[in-house]
Amino acid sequence: MKNKLIAVAILSISAIVTNTTSAVAAENSEYKASVEAWKAANKAANDSYKASVESYKAGKQNYSTAKKAINEKFKTDAAASKAKTKAAVEAATTAEAKKAAKASGKAEIDSLIAARNSAIAALTKPTAKPVKPTKTEKPVKPASN
Repeated sequence: MKNKLIAVAILSISAIVTNTTSAVAAENSEYKASVEAWKAANKAANDSYKASVESYKAGKQNYSTAKKAINEKFKTDAAASKAKTKAAVEAATTAEAKKAAKASGKAEIDSLIAARNSAIAALTKPTAKPVKPTKTEKPVKPASN
């Protein structure tokens, strides 16, 4: 009789432990799956952010290079216009001719400025700087019994 009672007690305890272990294992596998999903989502967000940053840097570099080229062309053209105006003023013999040469030079500089400003305005400005993704909360580990 004692042997039967001990056998039943051992079987009952092993059944309880097995059921508890199965429940804990199921909770752990669900937790591991949610952690993997969390990691994958964060990695995807970070990869997207990195791609956006690279695109932003390239756009910013292209804008800067184009703007620099426009300004260099303006400087060259303005220097040539000033030299031409100076030569025309020195070659002029009357005050009216000098005044006309200066006015012509000023008009030419004004048209160069307008052309530079419109060329810069036509450039595509870089997009807004990408925002770093916010990290989501890591899944909470289930409490084990």
